[in-house]
Amino acid sequence: MSVHDSLREAIQKKVVFGFAFNEKNYIGSPHALGETDGVAHVLIYRGEDAHQKGVAPTGQWSCLPLTGISDLKMLPSEPFHIGHPDAHDLKGLHTVEIRVA
Repeated sequence: MSVHDSLREAIQKKVVFGFAFNEKNYIGSPHALGETDGVAHVLIYRGEDAHQKGVAPTGQWSCLPLTGISDLKMLPSEPFHIGHPDAHDLKGLHTVEIRVA
């Protein structure tokens, strides 16, 4: 399955995945898939979100090109980040193909 198709499935199912980006390992909750200047990108919350009251999430929003993503592994037992990106983060995608409902 391609990176695009794997991310699309993760967004539809709200599943966290592990991945490599520029040779560094991360985990993340993908929230939207689309394009920026004709290049496929994913809007993702990189980092962990334990969903515990009083414990702040330890991550950040990123808009990453799919070409830099490799070694995808679905992590269905990890909690999906349920927060929503703000308007600034959403501007990273010029067109949106799919997003978390």
